[in-house]
Amino acid sequence: MVDEVEALLCEPPVLDGTTVSLRYAAVTGATVHHTFTEVLELPGPLDHVDAAVREPVLRLLSLAASLSYAKAFAPAPIRVPAGLTARERRFLTEVARHGLGEFAYVNDLPAVLDLQVEGPELPEPATSAEPAADGPERLLVAVGGGKDSIVSIEALRGAGFDLGLFSVGSYAPIEATAETAGIDLTTVRRRIDPHLLELNAAGAPNGHVPVTAVNSLVAVLTALALGRDTVVFSNEASSSFGNVTWHGRTVNHQWSKGLDFERLLRASLPAGAPTYLSLLRPLTELRIARRFADHTAYHRVFTSCNRAFKLAEGDRTSWCGDCPKCRFVFLCLAPFLSRAALLEVFGGRDVLADTGQLTGFLELLGVDGLLKPFECVGEPDECRVALELLREHPDWRDHPFLAHPEVAAVTATPAEREAVFAFREGEHLLPPALEPVARAV
Repeated sequence: MVDEVEALLCEPPVLDGTTVSLRYAAVTGATVHHTFTEVLELPGPLDHVDAAVREPVLRLLSLAASLSYAKAFAPAPIRVPAGLTARERRFLTEVARHGLGEFAYVNDLPAVLDLQVEGPELPEPATSAEPAADGPERLLVAVGGGKDSIVSIEALRGAGFDLGLFSVGSYAPIEATAETAGIDLTTVRRRIDPHLLELNAAGAPNGHVPVTAVNSLVAVLTALALGRDTVVFSNEASSSFGNVTWHGRTVNHQWSKGLDFERLLRASLPAGAPTYLSLLRPLTELRIARRFADHTAYHRVFTSCNRAFKLAEGDRTSWCGDCPKCRFVFLCLAPFLSRAALLEVFGGRDVLADTGQLTGFLELLGVDGLLKPFECVGEPDECRVALELLREHPDWRDHPFLAHPEVAAVTATPAEREAVFAFREGEHLLPPALEPVARAV
């Protein structure tokens, strides 16, 4: 078992050319039990960036990435000996308590919901960044290999914006997406300290961390290195919907993809930093799937299955066909594609025909007594509307899946259908230049 420690220390990050080193230590008093160094390789130096912008972004990245190491010693507090500004303290506190909600739930560690952040108070150097009045010009679009970022790429391309693509790590679906789009992809390498994996193997608490919080800040640094003024993610309205209420808190697997995190990060970035936003924020997954169905050039290369992103290359596959994400994508694309086209995407596999996955589909549909899966999937309302659309689709309406009694009992009202495809007014942070782009999706 892992030694109990008093706190995880978060030391100042070190920038050496294009290499960022994030340093942490697990301590009890003056005794250091474990040390960690996480390394990122940026696409270019940051020497040309004002230190008043560069240094706060590096500190925010260091704070966000600390959670990968803090969870091994949870619920020990995170201590920042060099101090934090009020905005940094709020940022880390919110990201820790909400971003580790699923980890706390799965490991039955309710104290993590109130994880403490310690460190002396530093003066606030500047006001938070706001979108430029004249709107975005040079955009850096995060790519994950799935349908959402593809919809963003094509929507922004159609609107005439200057685009560059970005990813953390190199994976076949991401590279194929960039190749199909014909747009340059910038990849940042991130190396977690291998000692953390040793601790996990020795029994340290492990589980989900808000990786989008880390990737978002890596994207901001990348935009600074490349001279791009706006970072665009493709997180949709559904990501703000939680999984379960536990100890009076909403636990949301996708919290760092949700609107609350988007607001938090924008309020935490220094003045002069690139604008951070999600283009698809006011849209549901089902509306996005409807648009993605038109982008047929990408159907052979995209994937949302986590198996495609396994650390060991030999464990990777495009679609496993038996996980919450495969089930959700199959269900939400089926209303907008022919049966033949969808089966081609999934390598000939009809996921609905697999009776062993019935409970998994009922979870997506929000049947009483079942939790929404801890995965990046849409809201139950969307899934119920997708089911209603299948009942009207000539290729699917006679499918045996729809005749199963538990599935047949699930319905969606006309009001729910209208709401699922509606643009969610006021639930986004899009500047005037980008709002019409999202509305057109």
